[in-house]
Amino acid sequence: MSDSRNALVTGGTRGLGLAVARRLATEGWHTTVLGLDPGRLEKVRAMAEAEQLPLRAVRADVTSEESVREVFAEVTETGPLHLCVNNAGRNLSRLLLRRPRQDTGGGLLTHSLEDWERTVRLCLTGVFLVGREAAAGMVRQGVAGTIVNVSSGLAAGAYGQSAYTAAKAGVEALTRTWSYELGVYGIRVVAVAPGVMDGEALREKSTALPKHARYMEGLKRFVPLGRWGTEEEVADAVCFAAENPYVTGSVIRVDGGGPPGWVP
Repeated sequence: MSDSRNALVTGGTRGLGLAVARRLATEGWHTTVLGLDPGRLEKVRAMAEAEQLPLRAVRADVTSEESVREVFAEVTETGPLHLCVNNAGRNLSRLLLRRPRQDTGGGLLTHSLEDWERTVRLCLTGVFLVGREAAAGMVRQGVAGTIVNVSSGLAAGAYGQSAYTAAKAGVEALTRTWSYELGVYGIRVVAVAPGVMDGEALREKSTALPKHARYMEGLKRFVPLGRWGTEEEVADAVCFAAENPYVTGSVIRVDGGGPPGWVP
Protein backbone atom coordinates (compact mmCIF):
# COMPACT_ATOMS: atom_id res chain seq x y z
CA MET A 1 0.00 0.00 0.00
CA SER A 2 1.12 3.50 -0.72
CA ASP A 3 2.20 5.68 2.20
CA SER A 4 0.04 8.47 0.78
CA ARG A 5 -3.23 6.65 1.49
CA ASN A 6 -5.38 7.94 4.31
CA ALA A 7 -7.87 5.92 6.35
CA LEU A 8 -10.37 6.70 9.07
CA VAL A 9 -11.80 4.19 11.58
CA THR A 10 -14.73 5.05 13.84
CA GLY A 11 -14.93 3.41 17.25
CA GLY A 12 -11.22 2.83 16.87
CA THR A 13 -9.93 3.13 20.42
CA ARG A 14 -10.62 -0.45 21.53
CA GLY A 15 -11.59 -3.92 20.38
CA LEU A 16 -12.22 -4.54 16.71
CA GLY A 17 -11.85 -0.88 15.73
CA LEU A 18 -8.40 -0.69 17.28
CA ALA A 19 -7.37 -4.00 15.68
CA VAL A 20 -8.43 -2.67 12.27
CA ALA A 21 -6.71 0.68 12.78
CA ARG A 22 -3.52 -0.96 13.96
CA ARG A 23 -3.48 -3.32 10.98
CA LEU A 24 -4.00 -0.49 8.52
CA ALA A 25 -1.29 1.64 10.13
CA THR A 26 1.10 -1.31 10.15
CA GLU A 27 0.52 -1.73 6.41
CA GLY A 28 1.29 1.91 5.70
CA TRP A 29 -2.06 3.65 5.82
CA HIS A 30 -2.04 7.04 7.55
CA THR A 31 -4.88 6.21 9.91
CA THR A 32 -7.13 8.37 12.07
CA VAL A 33 -9.24 6.72 14.75
CA LEU A 34 -12.32 8.38 16.20
CA GLY A 35 -13.56 7.86 19.72
CA LEU A 36 -15.18 9.63 22.67
CA ASP A 37 -13.29 8.46 25.76
CA PRO A 38 -10.30 10.77 26.46
CA GLY A 39 -8.42 8.08 28.35
CA ARG A 40 -8.70 5.56 25.53
CA LEU A 41 -7.75 8.17 22.95
CA GLU A 42 -4.61 8.92 24.93
CA LYS A 43 -3.74 5.22 25.13
CA VAL A 44 -4.00 4.96 21.35
CA ARG A 45 -1.70 7.96 20.96
CA ALA A 46 0.84 6.42 23.33
CA MET A 47 0.70 3.09 21.49
CA ALA A 48 1.19 4.78 18.12
CA GLU A 49 4.21 6.68 19.44
CA ALA A 50 5.75 3.62 21.06
CA GLU A 51 5.30 1.50 17.93
CA GLN A 52 6.06 4.37 15.53
CA LEU A 53 2.83 3.89 13.64
CA PRO A 54 1.21 6.49 11.34
CA LEU A 55 -1.82 6.57 13.61
CA ARG A 56 -3.57 9.44 15.34
CA ALA A 57 -6.59 9.58 17.63
CA VAL A 58 -9.26 12.29 17.43
CA ARG A 59 -12.29 12.87 19.64
CA ALA A 60 -15.61 12.85 17.76
CA ASP A 61 -19.23 11.87 18.29
CA VAL A 62 -20.47 9.94 15.26
CA THR A 63 -24.10 10.47 16.29
CA SER A 64 -23.72 14.26 15.99
CA GLU A 65 -23.98 15.77 12.52
CA GLU A 66 -21.97 18.82 13.61
CA SER A 67 -19.21 16.73 15.20
CA VAL A 68 -18.90 14.51 12.13
CA ARG A 69 -18.64 17.48 9.77
CA GLU A 70 -16.02 19.14 11.96
CA VAL A 71 -13.84 16.05 12.22
CA PHE A 72 -13.96 15.41 8.48
CA ALA A 73 -12.86 18.99 7.83
CA GLU A 74 -9.93 18.41 10.20
CA VAL A 75 -8.99 14.97 8.90
CA THR A 76 -8.95 16.00 5.23
CA GLU A 77 -6.76 19.06 5.85
CA THR A 78 -3.70 16.84 5.41
CA GLY A 79 -4.98 15.07 2.29
CA PRO A 80 -7.94 13.22 0.80
CA LEU A 81 -9.53 10.25 2.51
CA HIS A 82 -9.18 6.94 0.67
CA LEU A 83 -10.79 4.55 3.15
CA CYS A 84 -13.52 4.98 5.75
CA VAL A 85 -14.29 2.13 8.16
CA ASN A 86 -17.64 2.56 9.90
CA ASN A 87 -17.08 0.48 13.02
CA ALA A 88 -18.60 2.41 15.95
CA GLY A 89 -21.47 0.53 17.57
CA ARG A 90 -22.79 -1.03 20.73
CA ASN A 91 -24.76 -4.21 21.33
CA LEU A 92 -27.51 -3.57 23.88
CA SER A 93 -29.49 -6.69 24.81
CA ARG A 94 -33.17 -6.01 25.48
CA LEU A 95 -36.21 -8.26 25.10
CA LEU A 96 -39.20 -6.70 23.37
CA LEU A 97 -41.21 -7.60 26.45
CA ARG A 98 -40.86 -9.80 29.51
CA ARG A 99 -42.60 -10.65 32.72
CA PRO A 100 -40.95 -9.27 35.86
CA ARG A 101 -39.14 -11.85 37.98
CA GLN A 102 -41.42 -10.98 40.89
CA ASP A 103 -44.93 -10.19 39.74
CA THR A 104 -46.01 -7.08 41.61
CA GLY A 105 -49.14 -6.62 39.54
CA GLY A 106 -47.51 -4.11 37.24
CA GLY A 107 -47.84 -6.22 34.12
CA LEU A 108 -45.24 -6.71 31.42
CA LEU A 109 -41.93 -4.89 31.14
CA THR A 110 -41.26 -3.63 27.62
CA HIS A 111 -38.27 -2.51 25.55
CA SER A 112 -37.85 1.23 26.15
CA LEU A 113 -37.93 3.74 23.32
CA GLU A 114 -34.85 5.39 24.82
CA ASP A 115 -32.77 2.20 24.49
CA TRP A 116 -34.07 1.66 20.96
CA GLU A 117 -33.21 5.18 19.81
CA ARG A 118 -29.81 5.22 21.50
CA THR A 119 -28.76 1.95 19.84
CA VAL A 120 -30.12 2.79 16.40
CA ARG A 121 -28.60 6.27 16.50
CA LEU A 122 -25.13 4.90 17.17
CA CYS A 123 -25.24 1.74 15.06
CA LEU A 124 -27.19 3.06 12.04
CA THR A 125 -27.52 6.86 12.06
CA GLY A 126 -23.81 7.15 12.89
CA VAL A 127 -22.99 5.01 9.85
CA PHE A 128 -25.18 7.25 7.70
CA LEU A 129 -23.59 10.48 8.94
CA VAL A 130 -20.00 9.28 8.62
CA GLY A 131 -20.59 7.49 5.31
CA ARG A 132 -22.26 10.56 3.83
CA GLU A 133 -19.34 12.83 4.72
CA ALA A 134 -16.77 10.29 3.55
CA ALA A 135 -18.50 9.85 0.19
CA ALA A 136 -18.95 13.58 -0.34
CA GLY A 137 -15.28 14.23 0.40
CA MET A 138 -14.14 11.47 -1.95
CA VAL A 139 -16.30 12.81 -4.78
CA ARG A 140 -15.18 16.41 -4.26
CA GLN A 141 -11.53 15.40 -4.28
CA GLY A 142 -11.84 12.91 -7.12
CA VAL A 143 -10.85 9.89 -5.02
CA ALA A 144 -12.02 6.41 -5.98
CA GLY A 145 -12.13 5.39 -2.35
CA THR A 146 -13.74 2.67 -0.26
CA ILE A 147 -16.28 2.69 2.55
CA VAL A 148 -16.36 -0.41 4.74
CA ASN A 149 -19.37 -0.72 7.04
CA VAL A 150 -19.12 -3.12 9.97
CA SER A 151 -22.35 -5.10 10.27
CA SER A 152 -22.90 -8.20 12.38
CA GLY A 153 -23.55 -11.90 12.02
CA LEU A 154 -26.81 -11.15 13.85
CA ALA A 155 -28.19 -8.81 11.17
CA ALA A 156 -30.83 -11.35 10.15
CA GLY A 157 -32.30 -11.31 13.67
CA ALA A 158 -31.36 -12.51 17.13
CA TYR A 159 -32.98 -13.24 20.47
CA GLY A 160 -33.18 -10.15 22.66
CA GLN A 161 -31.66 -7.83 20.06
CA SER A 162 -34.47 -5.78 18.50
CA ALA A 163 -32.59 -2.49 18.17
CA TYR A 164 -29.15 -3.89 17.37
CA THR A 165 -30.27 -6.36 14.71
CA ALA A 166 -32.56 -3.79 13.07
CA ALA A 167 -29.68 -1.32 12.93
CA LYS A 168 -27.25 -3.87 11.49
CA ALA A 169 -29.78 -4.99 8.88
CA GLY A 170 -30.03 -1.32 7.98
CA VAL A 171 -26.24 -1.11 7.68
CA GLU A 172 -26.27 -3.93 5.14
CA ALA A 173 -29.09 -2.26 3.20
CA LEU A 174 -27.14 1.02 3.17
CA THR A 175 -24.09 -0.86 1.91
CA ARG A 176 -25.96 -2.22 -1.11
CA THR A 177 -27.75 1.09 -1.75
CA TRP A 178 -24.56 3.13 -1.62
CA SER A 179 -22.75 0.68 -3.87
CA TYR A 180 -25.40 1.37 -6.54
CA GLU A 181 -25.27 5.13 -6.05
CA LEU A 182 -21.52 5.64 -5.66
CA GLY A 183 -20.17 3.17 -8.21
CA VAL A 184 -20.39 5.85 -10.89
CA TYR A 185 -17.76 7.81 -8.92
CA GLY A 186 -15.51 4.78 -8.57
CA ILE A 187 -16.32 4.47 -4.86
CA ARG A 188 -16.77 0.96 -3.50
CA VAL A 189 -18.92 0.14 -0.46
CA VAL A 190 -18.54 -3.18 1.35
CA ALA A 191 -19.88 -4.59 4.62
CA VAL A 192 -18.01 -6.92 6.94
CA ALA A 193 -20.21 -8.95 9.30
CA PRO A 194 -18.34 -10.49 12.24
CA GLY A 195 -19.71 -13.24 14.40
CA VAL A 196 -18.84 -13.48 18.08
CA MET A 197 -15.25 -12.42 18.66
CA ASP A 198 -12.99 -13.62 21.43
CA GLY A 199 -11.98 -10.07 22.28
CA GLU A 200 -11.87 -7.54 25.06
CA ALA A 201 -15.63 -6.97 25.28
CA LEU A 202 -16.51 -10.69 25.53
CA ARG A 203 -13.80 -11.38 28.08
CA GLU A 204 -14.84 -8.44 30.27
CA LYS A 205 -18.51 -9.45 30.28
CA SER A 206 -17.75 -13.13 30.84
CA THR A 207 -15.52 -12.29 33.80
CA ALA A 208 -18.16 -10.04 35.34
CA LEU A 209 -21.05 -12.44 34.69
CA PRO A 210 -20.23 -16.17 35.13
CA LYS A 211 -23.74 -17.08 33.90
CA HIS A 212 -23.04 -15.27 30.64
CA ALA A 213 -19.69 -17.05 30.33
CA ARG A 214 -21.40 -20.45 30.65
CA TYR A 215 -24.06 -19.46 28.11
CA MET A 216 -21.45 -18.32 25.58
CA GLU A 217 -19.40 -21.47 26.07
CA GLY A 218 -22.48 -23.58 25.33
CA LEU A 219 -23.29 -21.50 22.29
CA LYS A 220 -20.05 -22.57 20.62
CA ARG A 221 -21.60 -25.93 19.75
CA PHE A 222 -23.68 -24.15 17.10
CA VAL A 223 -20.56 -22.82 15.35
CA PRO A 224 -19.28 -25.23 12.69
CA LEU A 225 -15.66 -24.30 13.40
CA GLY A 226 -16.21 -24.77 17.13
CA ARG A 227 -14.61 -21.51 18.26
CA TRP A 228 -15.09 -17.77 18.30
CA GLY A 229 -13.26 -15.58 15.86
CA THR A 230 -10.52 -13.09 16.61
CA GLU A 231 -10.46 -9.38 16.01
CA GLU A 232 -7.42 -9.89 13.79
CA GLU A 233 -9.38 -12.27 11.53
CA VAL A 234 -12.06 -9.63 11.08
CA ALA A 235 -9.37 -7.01 10.43
CA ASP A 236 -8.11 -9.31 7.64
CA ALA A 237 -11.54 -9.10 6.00
CA VAL A 238 -11.62 -5.31 6.29
CA CYS A 239 -8.21 -5.11 4.61
CA PHE A 240 -9.40 -7.45 1.86
CA ALA A 241 -12.42 -5.21 1.26
CA ALA A 242 -10.14 -2.17 1.16
CA GLU A 243 -7.71 -3.69 -1.32
CA ASN A 244 -9.79 -5.70 -3.81
CA PRO A 245 -10.87 -3.31 -6.60
CA TYR A 246 -13.80 -5.43 -7.81
CA VAL A 247 -15.65 -6.03 -4.57
CA THR A 248 -18.60 -3.76 -3.85
CA GLY A 249 -22.12 -4.12 -2.51
CA SER A 250 -21.11 -7.36 -0.79
CA VAL A 251 -21.42 -8.52 2.80
CA ILE A 252 -18.33 -10.47 3.86
CA ARG A 253 -19.36 -12.73 6.73
CA VAL A 254 -16.62 -13.64 9.19
CA ASP A 255 -18.57 -15.76 11.66
CA GLY A 256 -17.23 -19.31 11.47
CA GLY A 257 -20.55 -20.39 9.94
CA GLY A 258 -22.73 -19.42 12.92
CA PRO A 259 -24.25 -19.45 15.43
CA PRO A 260 -27.87 -18.85 14.42
CA GLY A 261 -29.31 -15.71 15.95
CA TRP A 262 -32.43 -17.40 17.27
CA VAL A 263 -30.73 -19.36 20.04
CA PRO A 264 -32.15 -18.07 23.38
